[in-house]
Amino acid sequence: MKTYILTLKQKSGLLTELQSDTIYGHFCWRLKEQFGVEKLTEFIALYRKNQPIFILSDGLLLVGNEIHFPRPFVFNKPEIKQTKSEKILEFVKRKSSKERNFINLSELNKFLSSGKVDLEEKSSIDSSVKPQVKKPVKTETLRVSVQIDRNNFGSSEGGLFSYNPKYTREDVSYVIFIKVLDENRFDLFKCENILKELFRLGYGKKKSSGYGQFEVGDIVEFNEFEKLSDPNAFMILGNYLPSEDDKALPIGYDINTKYGKLGEDLSQSENPFKNPIVFLTAGSCFRTTTKKDFYGRVTEPDEISKANSFAVQFGIPFILNLNIAL
Repeated sequence: MKTYILTLKQKSGLLTELQSDTIYGHFCWRLKEQFGVEKLTEFIALYRKNQPIFILSDGLLLVGNEIHFPRPFVFNKPEIKQTKSEKILEFVKRKSSKERNFINLSELNKFLSSGKVDLEEKSSIDSSVKPQVKKPVKTETLRVSVQIDRNNFGSSEGGLFSYNPKYTREDVSYVIFIKVLDENRFDLFKCENILKELFRLGYGKKKSSGYGQFEVGDIVEFNEFEKLSDPNAFMILGNYLPSEDDKALPIGYDINTKYGKLGEDLSQSENPFKNPIVFLTAGSCFRTTTKKDFYGRVTEPDEISKANSFAVQFGIPFILNLNIAL
């Protein structure tokens, strides 16, 4: 069982978030395109039988040489300070730390072994002046379109909306973490080639118009995560649908309710809309009494779409084991 990292450099605007469940969906369409429905059915059946071939993360920002991991949803109880000056300094420190919604690899590894978020302090020439930092991702307005009413599938009155493609700075890329659980099937299903191809061809909305295209790097092994001998919790780096077998108790989490739409040729079907589904998002942390290589599940028939009962949603994200005080 090995962990790999895939680097993606944007070539065009991005209209759809690089989230793990959506990447799985694009992978399945490309798998069907190359090998047919039977092979796709076999692939999905393995995940439903708790035999996943690989798990993957959301797309994380790589700014320069620093990966921006989601900040864990945990609360660290502040130390009780005695003097007024100590209390003020502690307040300022905590307020400053809240302004950063990511952690770097060093901070992440410390968190995995201790369960505490301890941000590294970066010195500044004048600490009283905030440096002007350019955002790694910017958005631009593309055009206005008409929203479709889910009740009558016609144009929604007053439902105009604009596309806002995202563009990264020149020194910014995306990375996706992949943990291969079954090397033989990973090669058998040509997973590496399909993963690369789906980003070359285009990802997400308007990919047929050239959006969501990437310059795709190699998938290389990554061994820099802290390895723990006896973890009692885990953190997710993608969208998660808990399974009863996970026995997961939340430490801290956030949710994302998706009102999705079926892709490719099914987007033109009589009813292309998916049922709303609630995911637990990257950075969420859970205690568990089970020791597993993966957590989560794939949705059941009819759970996502009554009209297209074969449609599924993947809720098995990349996970990192951690130790946290009980």
